[in-house]
Amino acid sequence: MVAYWRQAGISYIRYSEICARVVRAVLKPEFRGEALKRTATTIRLVKPAGTKTQ
Repeated sequence: MVAYWRQAGISYIRYSEICARVVRAVLKPEFRGEALKRTATTIRLVKPAGTKTQ
């Protein structure tokens, strides 16, 4: 049996993003705010000390 997301022609990552968005959309208002805080992604690049740029 082929997974539904594969039959639809999307990747698993895309499928999970869609599912997460739907779950957040149907949450009760008192829980929705907390869930939306978790959607933000933060990336921090740290350059090791003592390295030279070429």
